[in-house]
Amino acid sequence: MENKILIITPPDKIFNQNQSCLLIYPGVEIKKQMQDLLASADTEQNIYIYEQEEDEHDFDWILTVSKMCNTVILDIDNSPYHIKMLSSYLVSLPNTYWLTSEDWLCYNKLSPNRIYSLEKIQDLLGGKVE
Repeated sequence: MENKILIITPPDKIFNQNQSCLLIYPGVEIKKQMQDLLASADTEQNIYIYEQEEDEHDFDWILTVSKMCNTVILDIDNSPYHIKMLSSYLVSLPNTYWLTSEDWLCYNKLSPNRIYSLEKIQDLLGGKVE
């Protein structure tokens, strides 16, 4: 089967039956890991990416897409202030997996879905990190 991947950015949304993942301000390493996962994925994937400029907030899009996607990956350390203001809500969603280098954050109380790399959730994303 041919690997079909759709990359989607605001304001677009796709309403199909593909697995969907939202990446919120992914760092360079997360992007590399995602690329490796997608290269070995055997399912069609919608990859939503939210990396807006500081003055181009689209809160409605990020809130809607985070509920539509099977998996949300939130890189807290790379997120600007306006996303950090939403991060406690996003972290509380059961389909959100979050990364940060900070140890003092209370997000551990909201969600056990802290990850340090995509390797931990590769089965959810349909591929393998090599």
